[in-house]
Amino acid sequence: MKKSIEIDKDQNTVTIEVSVDKRNYAKEPIISFRTKDIILLLEKEGIQIDTCLQSDTIYNTGRYPKTEGKWVFKVKGKQPKVSTKPILKEKIETEDLTTPTKPAMMHKKHKKRK
Repeated sequence: MKKSIEIDKDQNTVTIEVSVDKRNYAKEPIISFRTKDIILLLEKEGIQIDTCLQSDTIYNTGRYPKTEGKWVFKVKGKQPKVSTKPILKEKIETEDLTTPTKPAMMHKKHKKRK
Protein backbone atom coordinates (compact mmCIF):
# COMPACT_ATOMS: atom_id res chain seq x y z
CA MET A 1 0.00 0.00 0.00
CA LYS A 2 1.27 3.42 -0.91
CA LYS A 3 -0.21 6.56 0.57
CA SER A 4 0.37 10.27 0.35
CA ILE A 5 -1.22 12.83 2.66
CA GLU A 6 -1.38 16.50 1.72
CA ILE A 7 -2.69 19.14 4.12
CA ASP A 8 -3.90 22.45 2.65
CA LYS A 9 -4.06 24.96 5.50
CA ASP A 10 -5.56 27.72 3.35
CA GLN A 11 -8.67 25.72 2.54
CA ASN A 12 -8.58 23.57 5.73
CA THR A 13 -8.58 20.32 3.76
CA VAL A 14 -6.67 17.05 3.84
CA THR A 15 -6.15 15.10 0.62
CA ILE A 16 -5.09 11.48 0.87
CA GLU A 17 -4.21 9.30 -2.11
CA VAL A 18 -3.88 5.55 -1.58
CA SER A 19 -2.86 2.86 -4.04
CA VAL A 20 -2.64 -0.91 -3.64
CA ASP A 21 -1.01 -3.53 -5.84
CA LYS A 22 -3.19 -5.70 -8.07
CA ARG A 23 -3.85 -9.18 -6.74
CA ASN A 24 -2.31 -11.72 -9.13
CA TYR A 25 -2.40 -14.97 -7.16
CA ALA A 26 -5.00 -16.55 -4.91
CA LYS A 27 -2.55 -16.69 -2.01
CA GLU A 28 -2.26 -12.88 -1.99
CA PRO A 29 -4.64 -11.12 0.43
CA ILE A 30 -7.72 -9.24 -0.73
CA ILE A 31 -7.35 -5.58 0.17
CA SER A 32 -10.03 -2.91 0.03
CA PHE A 33 -10.21 0.62 1.36
CA ARG A 34 -13.41 2.53 1.99
CA THR A 35 -13.98 5.94 3.52
CA LYS A 36 -14.33 4.55 7.04
CA ASP A 37 -10.94 2.83 6.70
CA ILE A 38 -9.31 6.07 5.57
CA ILE A 39 -10.87 7.93 8.51
CA LEU A 40 -9.29 5.41 10.90
CA LEU A 41 -5.98 5.75 9.08
CA LEU A 42 -6.03 9.55 9.47
CA GLU A 43 -6.95 9.29 13.15
CA LYS A 44 -3.93 7.04 13.70
CA GLU A 45 -1.79 9.70 12.00
CA GLY A 46 -3.16 12.28 14.46
CA ILE A 47 -5.20 14.28 11.97
CA GLN A 48 -8.64 15.32 13.17
CA ILE A 49 -11.18 15.57 10.38
CA ASP A 50 -14.69 16.98 10.26
CA THR A 51 -16.51 15.98 7.06
CA CYS A 52 -15.75 14.08 3.89
CA LEU A 53 -15.78 16.25 0.76
CA GLN A 54 -14.79 13.55 -1.75
CA SER A 55 -14.96 9.81 -1.12
CA ASP A 56 -13.74 6.77 -3.03
CA THR A 57 -13.38 2.98 -2.78
CA ILE A 58 -10.44 0.88 -3.93
CA TYR A 59 -9.88 -2.88 -4.08
CA ASN A 60 -7.33 -5.24 -5.56
CA THR A 61 -9.50 -8.16 -6.68
CA GLY A 62 -11.76 -8.87 -9.64
CA ARG A 63 -11.40 -8.63 -13.37
CA TYR A 64 -10.95 -4.84 -13.41
CA PRO A 65 -9.70 -3.82 -9.95
CA LYS A 66 -9.62 -0.18 -8.96
CA THR A 67 -6.26 0.16 -7.28
CA GLU A 68 -5.95 3.94 -6.80
CA GLY A 69 -8.24 6.29 -4.92
CA LYS A 70 -8.43 9.85 -3.63
CA TRP A 71 -10.24 11.18 -0.56
CA VAL A 72 -10.66 14.81 0.51
CA PHE A 73 -11.68 15.74 4.06
CA LYS A 74 -12.33 19.01 5.83
CA VAL A 75 -10.05 19.51 8.82
CA LYS A 76 -11.50 20.33 12.21
CA GLY A 77 -10.59 23.92 12.79
CA LYS A 78 -11.00 26.15 15.76
CA GLN A 79 -14.43 27.68 15.43
CA PRO A 80 -14.85 31.13 16.96
CA LYS A 81 -16.70 30.74 20.19
CA VAL A 82 -19.95 32.61 20.48
CA SER A 83 -20.24 34.01 23.97
CA THR A 84 -23.66 33.60 25.44
CA LYS A 85 -24.93 34.71 28.78
CA PRO A 86 -26.08 31.94 31.06
CA ILE A 87 -29.82 31.56 31.29
CA LEU A 88 -31.04 32.36 34.76
CA LYS A 89 -34.08 30.44 35.83
CA GLU A 90 -36.64 32.11 38.01
CA LYS A 91 -37.25 30.46 41.33
CA ILE A 92 -40.72 29.00 41.44
CA GLU A 93 -42.26 28.92 44.88
CA THR A 94 -43.74 25.59 45.81
CA GLU A 95 -45.47 24.56 48.95
CA ASP A 96 -43.37 22.95 51.59
CA LEU A 97 -43.76 19.20 51.45
CA THR A 98 -42.41 18.64 54.96
CA THR A 99 -45.23 20.38 56.82
CA PRO A 100 -48.15 18.19 57.83
CA THR A 101 -51.38 18.80 55.99
CA LYS A 102 -54.87 17.61 56.76
CA PRO A 103 -55.74 14.48 54.84
CA ALA A 104 -58.58 14.72 52.41
CA MET A 105 -61.78 13.09 53.50
CA MET A 106 -61.65 9.45 52.55
CA HIS A 107 -64.72 7.47 51.63
CA LYS A 108 -65.05 3.97 52.89
CA LYS A 109 -66.10 1.42 50.39
CA HIS A 110 -68.91 -0.79 51.54
CA LYS A 111 -69.88 -4.08 50.05
CA LYS A 112 -73.41 -4.19 48.82
CA ARG A 113 -75.58 -6.63 50.70
CA LYS A 114 -77.85 -8.92 48.83
